[in-house]
Amino acid sequence: MKFSSWHTFLFSSQSSSIVNLLIQERSRSVKSIFTVQRRAQPSVNADNGATFLDTSTDGASTLQSYQYRIGGRYFPAAPVQCSTTTGSAVSNGCAEAYIELQKAVNIVGDYRLSTPCNIIRWGLQSATGVLQELDFSTSVKSFDSSNRPVLLASDADTIAGTMGSQCFAAAVSLETSNGIEISGLNAEEQSDISFLASWKSAQQTGASITPSSLECYVYYDAMLVLRENNVLELIQ
Repeated sequence: MKFSSWHTFLFSSQSSSIVNLLIQERSRSVKSIFTVQRRAQPSVNADNGATFLDTSTDGASTLQSYQYRIGGRYFPAAPVQCSTTTGSAVSNGCAEAYIELQKAVNIVGDYRLSTPCNIIRWGLQSATGVLQELDFSTSVKSFDSSNRPVLLASDADTIAGTMGSQCFAAAVSLETSNGIEISGLNAEEQSDISFLASWKSAQQTGASITPSSLECYVYYDAMLVLRENNVLELIQ
């Protein structure tokens, strides 16, 4: 019986602008990898499912690019660019990263699906002085010259806001066929798997997000085999 599951790997952002995270994965068929930055400690005052492009409360430290290194190869072949130019604090909307996410969940071009993810949630820079993790509590009034959202003055300005919590995932698809059979990358044959990412400046771990963490989710194929004498063997 074939099925799929995932392994979780937790890392600290270490208040750094560059990360090189070693993912200790040894499954025989890795289908995709997802990395998100979010609160490490839950809070009743925030949406703990919010995932951030960056955790700089001035909105001036956007993610520059990300890439996965597996053995001696890179996935995707070129880094996924998330800023307008190298070293820029302005997000480019992360359209390329969104396509990589669609590939990883196999929904490219599937218009039968709807999603609450939109341009004022996906890959959005933080507004000055706030990380948007209060689901639909406010609305975007405009954008400044650095592409940062300008929010309504207070929650009293709106009963139900139009702006959901931030969401972003650094994803990569490792499928080698249509995904019906066991068709992912063989991590047993790889020396290591690393997540490489860089921000314009060091990630913040201040009071607004104490502390932030990077979480890697590795989606893999597995199989249960029924052998003689009713012995079950798990292959993964």
